[in-house]
Amino acid sequence: MTGLIVILLLGTLVLISGARLLVQWARTRHAAVVSIEDYSGARAVLDSLVTETAAVKRIFARDDVEFISQNAAPEVKVFFVSERKVLAIRWLRMTQKQVRELMDLHLKLASYTYEPSPRSEMKLTVNYLCFILASKGLLVLLWLFGPFEVVRIAAYTVRVAEYFCSVFSLRLEKIDPVNLGSARQPRSV
Repeated sequence: MTGLIVILLLGTLVLISGARLLVQWARTRHAAVVSIEDYSGARAVLDSLVTETAAVKRIFARDDVEFISQNAAPEVKVFFVSERKVLAIRWLRMTQKQVRELMDLHLKLASYTYEPSPRSEMKLTVNYLCFILASKGLLVLLWLFGPFEVVRIAAYTVRVAEYFCSVFSLRLEKIDPVNLGSARQPRSV
């Protein structure tokens, strides 16, 4: 019976995520002009995601909670775990937002690429859906159990975010900057 509930929840998440992707895709088709500022902003988001990876791994490190458990009062451990939980949830929401922005920009940048590849686009879409499902699941698990009990799914989410960084970095390298306009002057079609 619980297996059926889990399957129904996952199915619902897939449907909601698919609908959201379709809405995002429809929005990006109408606003497909990309400026140099958008391009620079994407580079800044990529750099921040890459820089944060080492610090994020520390949020979920069991070493810290084990040290606190052995060397501090129980109240300190409870406070420490609750603070790490808040920090982990804040990081996850920020990462979800950044990956979503990168995906939106990626969809816009597809027409500016020298060599578009349907195979890599499909792989990216599947990984994006997996990221959405894993990060939504991680958010629920963080609320329920805290950061130290969800290390494996957190590591998976970090790996997928790193994958997006590498894919978007490659996408930015393949952009023909001559086709990009400035934010003040829209590109003529």
